[in-house]
Amino acid sequence: MVAGLNLLYSKKFQKQNGNVLIELALILPVLLLILAGIVQFGFILNAKIAVNSAAYEAVRAATLADNPDSAAVNAAQNYASSSLPGWSFGERLKVIVNIPDRNPGTLISVEVIYSVPVFFSNVFSFSGGGTSSMDIRGVSAMRIEEKE
Repeated sequence: MVAGLNLLYSKKFQKQNGNVLIELALILPVLLLILAGIVQFGFILNAKIAVNSAAYEAVRAATLADNPDSAAVNAAQNYASSSLPGWSFGERLKVIVNIPDRNPGTLISVEVIYSVPVFFSNVFSFSGGGTSSMDIRGVSAMRIEEKE
């Protein structure tokens, strides 16, 4: 009688092992997609914080400098190279400086644009055009200070 119970128990246990494998095969792709989404969101959030800070540093340097255009670009480049490895000017990082004139009190604005690579650009179209990157923008504005 005991041998019959052990045999019955072992057959029931074998069926559960197969079910666990099938359940894992069904759930694992969903879990990996969620994990990749969390990592992608982290990259996007990190880039958003960095471009906002780079734009602030660039416009602050431009308000104090004699040559605001080059000061803004140099400050953004210095911030980008020191805070995030792999950032460089070119196709992924752009700085747009808007200076109407150089008189004290004039509002200067700086926009920093960084293209974040998207993991699943073929599956989900984040940027609308099916490209493999998403543009993150940071804008900051200040007035030119009077020089002493």
